[in-house]
Amino acid sequence: MSTKFDRPVELLIIGGGIAGLSAAFEAKKRGVSFVLVEAKPQFGGIIRTESENGFTIDAGPDAILTQKHAGIQLCQELGLSDRLMSTKPPRTAFVMRNGSLHPLPEASVLGIPTRLAPFAASSLLSPTGKTRMSLDLVIPRNRSSVDESIASFFGRRFGREAVSYLAEPLLAGIHAGNVDRLSVDALFPNLRNAERHHGSVIRAYRKARRNIKTDGPF
Repeated sequence: MSTKFDRPVELLIIGGGIAGLSAAFEAKKRGVSFVLVEAKPQFGGIIRTESENGFTIDAGPDAILTQKHAGIQLCQELGLSDRLMSTKPPRTAFVMRNGSLHPLPEASVLGIPTRLAPFAASSLLSPTGKTRMSLDLVIPRNRSSVDESIASFFGRRFGREAVSYLAEPLLAGIHAGNVDRLSVDALFPNLRNAERHHGSVIRAYRKARRNIKTDGPF
């Protein structure tokens, strides 16, 4: 099957999911002519809203991270910021380990603890894993500008248990990607900034929480 366009275009976007729609929006802002091709009868990809027995159900991604400022900015540019709703407390997330669900420690940010007591009482990590993760407070900062994977960063700062039960389900899960291949600089630059400026990610997030600014840049 061939497709003919009635005018020359500079950009062909294949797929009308969130990535394709975002690319089209950016192209329009820059004055780049484009055609967006989507095989399905509706746009949005796996992001859908369905109604079932009087309930409104979000299918696929149903939230954005406030740590991701680009997402908030996009909503503002689209005029959707007044439709954003904060999640309701206690905002507890659970991670599966050995067939059981374990809640993330209270007051953690991306799984990184900002308070000692909830972290110490958590059942998600073993005592050895907690001890290794706490070494982030004393491990020297990495001053290299070379990018690294999320797995490499978490393994270096927090240990392998943190990679398996925090980085993989949380950080990699957000992007549906491989924790060993996802760039920490591209996806979570605040983590690298926290290490560079404070020497410890935990210390940086604790300070940020005290300032009521856990989602801001370090």
